[in-house]
Amino acid sequence: MHILEILNITKGSLINKIDLNFKINKFKTNSKEVKKNDCFIALNNGHKYIEEAIKNGASLIIVNRKKTCNTPTILVQNMIKVLGELASYIRKIYNPKVIAITGSVGKTTTRELIYSILSKKYKCHQNKKNYNNHIGVPLTIFDLDKNDEIAIIEMGMNHLNEIKYLSKMVTPNIAVITNIGSSHIGNLGSKENILKAKLEIKEGLKGPLFVNGDDELLKHEYAIKSGFNENNDLIAYNLKSNLYSSSFNININNHTYQIKINLPSHLISNVLIAINIGLYLNIDINDIINTLKNFQSFNMRMNILKDKNNNTIINDCYNSSLESLTGVLNIIKKEKQKKLLILGDIKELGKFSTKIHQKIPNLLNQIDNKQVILIGKEMKKIKYSNSNHFNNFQETINYLKQIQIKDTLILIKASRSLKLENITNYFVNYSEY
Repeated sequence: MHILEILNITKGSLINKIDLNFKINKFKTNSKEVKKNDCFIALNNGHKYIEEAIKNGASLIIVNRKKTCNTPTILVQNMIKVLGELASYIRKIYNPKVIAITGSVGKTTTRELIYSILSKKYKCHQNKKNYNNHIGVPLTIFDLDKNDEIAIIEMGMNHLNEIKYLSKMVTPNIAVITNIGSSHIGNLGSKENILKAKLEIKEGLKGPLFVNGDDELLKHEYAIKSGFNENNDLIAYNLKSNLYSSSFNININNHTYQIKINLPSHLISNVLIAINIGLYLNIDINDIINTLKNFQSFNMRMNILKDKNNNTIINDCYNSSLESLTGVLNIIKKEKQKKLLILGDIKELGKFSTKIHQKIPNLLNQIDNKQVILIGKEMKKIKYSNSNHFNNFQETINYLKQIQIKDTLILIKASRSLKLENITNYFVNYSEY
């Protein structure tokens, strides 16, 4: 992209003159990632790292405050707006087929499933890490390559109008809603408002919408009246599932196919969406079956680990909701071995927090042969009998050091802010603690 184009998009002021036809390679917000002829966008406190960006080869700087340097600089008013406008422009230049994914839970797993299936035929690009908001999505677009045929973009939100903004930015060719749960209900006030927020993905949509056909709210009259069009024609049957894997049958054009995947049963709806999109984009069903057979779940999402004491650890501490917790506990209750359930707070529930956390004891009562550890302020309120409570992961680790745990199924689950991956690391790497 030429500097003149960038000036026109950002409507900024150019400081230190340069050939307006000079071509910029990539946009970076991390000064350490800047290479020769890149543009460094000094987001947030990025002005502190301008010198490092220049040293690494930046040929253009975008700032929202005056900063003296010899490198050509564009001064803008609203950095977030600039990110979005640049991302929209780049999306149009490269013009990949965009698949946008939102939902209360299961977004990343669905994205990874779709990416794995489509990568067999197409050159695909997807979000890094959890880059799924008004900053992360533009950064994902900035990393597009001219050879990318498909961009699979996860979209998160906390409030109304956020998905609408992202959808209009990337104008998806295909959209996905994984489900409607209680995540962020503290901000949105009701599941109906969460549904409304997720349906905003249609604002920029240029093609079909694929959804979880088992989700009651997605089939609700409100959704239909909103012009909702569901694509959920695949049905899983003959389902067999355990802690480690699932198998089920699907019927396509009167032919029966067996699907095997290393995911538990409560994630099958995500698998069906991925299969549907693969078929829609002309991936052979046999290639889809083989891809799913070798699929491995994303880090800290239902990862199954072993430690030296023959404990089986379910590392599921990237995020939590009542729906995802219910799903994993329903699987665990079928297991006969002794269990250690380490559960932390579910965040962003607002005034609904106490009510939702109070549903957890009933879930726990359905599980035999267990020990329970609860972590966090909200978990303390439920006062579950025969459990230990701690304020944070460090207190929990200090307790675990005093007891011996062997041949046990250990679930570690909480919202990301509690950092319970440190407990996983404790079990796997005893020597470091």
